[in-house]
Amino acid sequence: MITGLFTDFLVISVTLSLVIIGLITLTPLLRKHYSAKLSYWIWLILTLRLLLPFNFSFTNPPVAIHLPEGQAIATVFQSSVSQNLQADTPVISQPVQTGDVSHIPSIINIFAYIWVTGAVLFLGYHLLSYFFFRKQVLRWSSPLQREDMFAKLKQVAKEMHVTPAIPVLISSKVPNPLLMGFYKPTLFLPHDQYSDEELEFILKHELVHYKRHDIIYKLLLLIVQALHWFNPLVWFMAREAVREIEIYCDDTVVRKQNAAYRKKYCEAILSVMQSNATRHVALSTNFAGGKHSMKQRFGSILNMKEKRNGVGAFLAVLMVVSVTAVLAACTNLTGQSTDTAALKPGTIYSYSSSGEQVVVHDAGNAYSMDEDGNVSVSYRKGEIQAQTPLKLDTTGTEMGMGRADTGFYISEDKTAIVYGFADGKESPLHVLISDDMGKSWNNYNIAGAKGYDAKFIGFTDKQNGWIVSGGSAGVGRSLNYVYQTSDGGKTWTELGNPNDLYAESLAGAGFSNKDIGFLGFRYYEDNGPVIYWTKDKGQSWEKLVVSLPETFNEYQKTPLSPIFIGKEGLYPILLSKEGNTVGTIYLSSKDNGLKWTYDPAYDQMSDSK
Repeated sequence: MITGLFTDFLVISVTLSLVIIGLITLTPLLRKHYSAKLSYWIWLILTLRLLLPFNFSFTNPPVAIHLPEGQAIATVFQSSVSQNLQADTPVISQPVQTGDVSHIPSIINIFAYIWVTGAVLFLGYHLLSYFFFRKQVLRWSSPLQREDMFAKLKQVAKEMHVTPAIPVLISSKVPNPLLMGFYKPTLFLPHDQYSDEELEFILKHELVHYKRHDIIYKLLLLIVQALHWFNPLVWFMAREAVREIEIYCDDTVVRKQNAAYRKKYCEAILSVMQSNATRHVALSTNFAGGKHSMKQRFGSILNMKEKRNGVGAFLAVLMVVSVTAVLAACTNLTGQSTDTAALKPGTIYSYSSSGEQVVVHDAGNAYSMDEDGNVSVSYRKGEIQAQTPLKLDTTGTEMGMGRADTGFYISEDKTAIVYGFADGKESPLHVLISDDMGKSWNNYNIAGAKGYDAKFIGFTDKQNGWIVSGGSAGVGRSLNYVYQTSDGGKTWTELGNPNDLYAESLAGAGFSNKDIGFLGFRYYEDNGPVIYWTKDKGQSWEKLVVSLPETFNEYQKTPLSPIFIGKEGLYPILLSKEGNTVGTIYLSSKDNGLKWTYDPAYDQMSDSK
């Protein structure tokens, strides 16, 4: 979840940086021709977009930001023979991960935790500073005593339609007049020795902030800075937004006023600046400010030129922000989908040439079945045990409910079991799903599905998964059906299949993503391997051309289930001769399975070959 949020905010931050750069470049022009109201609302729109952790997504984003992967396939698939982790289920002699590789955090996960730490520290520091300052101010404050100042407050509040009038306290701890407080804002004055004219300016200025809820605006800016602390452009945006808040407030106070009134308003600000050392106070509004910001404010206050509201310009900026949302949708972080989260590797199953269920990739997770058929799962090499609600047939009399008829995929992030006799009519296919290592289970039905023999199931991420189920259609013939989910296993849609091209018994199946999938068949008329694949989500299938050294021509070759870690994959091919297994060889791919090459580095051959 943290990694998903980080990547969402990173994409938002990068895409909106383009808008921020454009607005900063155009700021002098905007201030010259348009009122501060335009910039005020533009920065607010950008602030709200930067706070929203969501992106639209496309299946094949044209822009990919490549981040280094924490688990290269060469690391995950080490050349060592795995240990049998579950009763009565053989494990193919194959390269599997050694140690607890699935717990090694990827680079993007490390960045995500650094991001969270930075955001918490930034926000914590400013909130603690704010609450400490507020506590000190309240501790040394006293109620306003002067009746004439009370009368002026009521008069100004009435003129500005503010009811009831906000509370006013005197505190020597505030550097200048300021408004502070989220729920019930309070106006703090450093003293009560203001002239009637100065007090009127101060009250009008702060009541404008009060009516617009500018303290909430500043709180949003602070949260944005915390979430995007790694982006200096967001910091610059926040600084510009704070300036525009004050300039827009000044413009509202002096609107339709003559030059003399505007000059006196500036003199009141200067008087406050000279009487106390001004400093920035987080989450408050300030009547006075720093020298650089005051220069801009005075220039805006004394400018008598009528400026446009800029409705058209605002709509144009709004459209640009919408375009950046589309740009974010077209951007994907390699190794982490914009709309889904990556999975920890799962244990993958297949069938040998004799129809025996075998493990082709051991991720340290497993299933077992007791003598009554009750199925349980384990994770982290048996460290965590969980019981499933599934009971399989142990007598061989119930079609579709035997161990060999059931498909398993076991990852710490997603456990999926497909079972049952599905006749395409009254009897559906059943899918058990757990997202919390067996603590809870959901059972979903695929109405109208077919298949009662060998079944395969897997997930490419937490939302997108696949099922292949088969059923005998005569001697040496089997029809196979492909299904896909995009909501974590709740609903399934049937894809196209290669039955018209090749209809035999499956030995393995697997998908690298939503579009690219593979079906491996037991050798039949020739020595194989026979693999059919799709690269368009099952709309079309074709035979995969496999080039192997002539050394292997004498062996029968059974393609098992392919294994994918990110874009990289291994395709295990079981070799047998005269009914005896002699080893496993591997094809490797680095592009989601679009191209495969034989890699002798992964060969696992018996000494007696």
